[in-house]
Amino acid sequence: MVLESVIFISLYMLAMTAYSQKGVGDATGIGRQRLAPEIVLLKGTVEAVKSGDCKNTTGRSVLGTHLMLATEEAKTLNIHLGPTAEVSEWVKGIEGKGIEVKAFRTKKLPRDQYIAKELIVQGQTAVLRDDTLKPFWAGSSWCGRKRGYGKGYCRR
Repeated sequence: MVLESVIFISLYMLAMTAYSQKGVGDATGIGRQRLAPEIVLLKGTVEAVKSGDCKNTTGRSVLGTHLMLATEEAKTLNIHLGPTAEVSEWVKGIEGKGIEVKAFRTKKLPRDQYIAKELIVQGQTAVLRDDTLKPFWAGSSWCGRKRGYGKGYCRR
C-alpha cells in the first residue's frame, strides 16, 4: 500500500510539472534574478480580460490572466497579471473601465506585452509585485497577507 501511494504521488507530481507554465522565461523569475527593469505607467481602457495558457511565464500555474489594454495611441497592449487563481477576483467587472498599470518588460516578451506590477482602478491600487518584483503569490510574507486583506492585496 505504501509503495502504491509513493508511485501515485510521484506520477501526480510529474503530471503537475508537465502542465505547469514555464513559457519562454528564465528558470527563475525576475524577482529572484535581482534585475531592475524600467517601470512604466500605462493608461488605457480594458478591452478584455483573458485567462488561459501563457507561453511567456516562468510560473507554475496552468492558467494565467491578462488584460487587453487599449491605449490613447490606438494600440492594444497585453498586460500579464499572474496566475488566474490568484488574480481573478481583482479583474471581475473591469472590462470597459479606464485603468493605470505600473508595468515592466523583459527582453524575452513579445512587442506590446508587459508584466503588471500594480493596477490602479478608480483610485484603488492592487499591488501584484513588490519593489523587487517578487509576486505576492510567491510567498506569504508580505503586504496583504500581513495586513489581513487576503490573497496579498495591498491598498495604498
